[in-house]
Amino acid sequence: MTRILLLLAFVSVFSADLAAGTTVRILPTPRQANVDGVPGASIKRMPLGGEFLLTVNKGEDVSFYQIQWFKNGVAIPGQTGQELRYNYSSPDMAAVYTVTMANPCAKVESSPIQVIVERRQFQVNTTVGEPRVIAGVDPTAAFELSEVAPNPVQDRAKITFVTREASFVTIRVHDVTGAIVATLVNDELPAGEHTATIVTRDHDMSSSLYYVVMSAQGFTDTKPLLIAK
Repeated sequence: MTRILLLLAFVSVFSADLAAGTTVRILPTPRQANVDGVPGASIKRMPLGGEFLLTVNKGEDVSFYQIQWFKNGVAIPGQTGQELRYNYSSPDMAAVYTVTMANPCAKVESSPIQVIVERRQFQVNTTVGEPRVIAGVDPTAAFELSEVAPNPVQDRAKITFVTREASFVTIRVHDVTGAIVATLVNDELPAGEHTATIVTRDHDMSSSLYYVVMSAQGFTDTKPLLIAK
């Protein structure tokens, strides 16, 4: 009954505003809440001591909505912005996070994202579930490694790879002599699509040709990485 009365009051005010020629702002209804662009459940392995960052509907204007971040199902006080950001990732931040977006018309909640904080050099993101098919690669293959993007690289590059079964995976960057420049992944990973990002300035990588090498059970693949500064 209370909801009906509130709705009638809203309609009455809305009609009066229209009759008076007042500009009425129609708020968009939230359709989805994606954390870091991932519509489903996901896992983030964050380096201990590195920046902690989660973003809801990145690149969109979310100023119309009331946002609330949750940690293990409990609202995080004061965390009501588009980003959930901390300068330092500590072990107590390992948890399952969700976020809600709401306005007077609707409320949506994101899929859960599990954050693992551990001693590692690079963050690895995993989209849980059936991975997409990478162009030019056999969709029935147990493992896939995509081309480095962008390539040539100036500052940072993203490496995307797929595991269709749980496996221990290593991904390393080698220079033209075969020396290891960086180890991006050295983990037991679940089935899914994964991404890792390398920042070239962190490893004093000069303008040259490098190779990204992925190894898993019975699988090895190599992709070129060209740095042009």
